Amino acid sequence: MRDYKVRPFFTLASAVLTTCLTFTSIAHAETLKPDIKPGLWQHDINFKTESGQLERALEQLEQQLAAMPAAQRDMVKKMMANQGLSFDLKGASVKACLTQENINNGQLPQQEGCEQTVTKTGDNTFNFSFVCQGNPPSKGSGVMTVHNPESYSGNANFTTEVNGKPEAMIMQQTGTWIGSSCGNL
Repeated sequence: MRDYKVRPFFTLASAVLTTCLTFTSIAHAETLKPDIKPGLWQHDINFKTESGQLERALEQLEQQLAAMPAAQRDMVKKMMANQGLSFDLKGASVKACLTQENINNGQLPQQEGCEQTVTKTGDNTFNFSFVCQGNPPSKGSGVMTVHNPESYSGNANFTTEVNGKPEAMIMQQTGTWIGSSCGNL
């Protein structure tokens, strides 16, 4: 039986996911509440790393997942779904479920071990910075604009560690509300 190693991807991608979830968790600090709808959200991601190492790791993971037996691939998807996430490597997107209670209480998804600072800079614009002590550690800052209750866009610059070395990343992201039902997520 082949040993499929997906853990390195989750380590590398956790910094990207942290930033994705930071975009949707702006309500956490000072109970700032963006005017967004509860339900299933898709976060489309475009990122570039200084070394290109993360992009190569994602390509390798895609190949590994394709080579996995269906049962094992389904197990990986289920593990992510249990965390309220779905990750599409081909489209570079993450899906996350947000309830109205989450939004009202400022309990939106965020990476464990991260601290955020958020300031509202306009009617629908927020600046944020974050520091995550997890594995790998990461820190960064960015801007998010809520265009309407069903969409937002933003960008972030952050640094993390890949194989013990600092890695700078630039990420652009859009979020789209898919619907009120989160389905199996």
